[in-house]
Amino acid sequence: MLVAQGRGGPGGRGGRGGPPPTAKASAPIDLTGYWTPVITEDWSVRMLDEPANAHRGRIPYTPAGVQLAAKWDPAKDEAEGNQCKSYGAPGIMRQPTHLHITWQDDNTLKLEADFGTQTRLFHFVPPAFAGRLDYVSGQYAPAETPKVAAPAGTESSWQGYSAAYWSVEGGNQVTEKSGDLTAVTTHLKPGYYWRNGMPYSGDAVLTEHFRVMELPDTSKWIILVQIVEDPEYLNQRFVVNYQFKKLPDASKWNPTPCSVK
Repeated sequence: MLVAQGRGGPGGRGGRGGPPPTAKASAPIDLTGYWTPVITEDWSVRMLDEPANAHRGRIPYTPAGVQLAAKWDPAKDEAEGNQCKSYGAPGIMRQPTHLHITWQDDNTLKLEADFGTQTRLFHFVPPAFAGRLDYVSGQYAPAETPKVAAPAGTESSWQGYSAAYWSVEGGNQVTEKSGDLTAVTTHLKPGYYWRNGMPYSGDAVLTEHFRVMELPDTSKWIILVQIVEDPEYLNQRFVVNYQFKKLPDASKWNPTPCSVK
């Protein structure tokens, strides 16, 4: 069972009265390095940018979302300097982009995408209490949900503000330590899921779960689940899955500017 990163053992959040471990030190998985997308579904949409009308039914749109998608005008976006509308956090992972993930500091993970030259920061929130059973009294203290609100005054942007925390499993004498990264992104500028005008609003909330898997051939993959909730344009959650394979070096890294074409 996955639980939020705990506050530590007896004596305080860090155990023995010390500060909690940094996000980097407590990471249950290693997301750093260069990664390439593995495009095994919706190839025509992701690579050829087919018209929005051909794929409207794949997104659970409200009537307002359908109407806005039908009005997409790439020339208007370009004239208004909005070439990056399909490169925001809910859309960039669907693009044929390479990723470069590094630690900016001990509590901030940086994700760069060469497609559109985008950068997103994952700001790790203070670890929440993971829940604990008192074996003497038999009382269980339930787990707390990490607080993922953005700081006051945060401005909207293409990549928004991403608050993150680790979910950890194992790491004891029985099982190896593993887990995933959960990130909740808000304060997004209105943009597109795909490079064909499929819209999301500025009220959209993006929740992501990143997990690393190693295959028998020793290759490493990121398994990413994206969940978007958008009260303005969606009538239910929009859930998609993506995969990225780890590269040995930066030889495929090729930063390019945003484009509506």
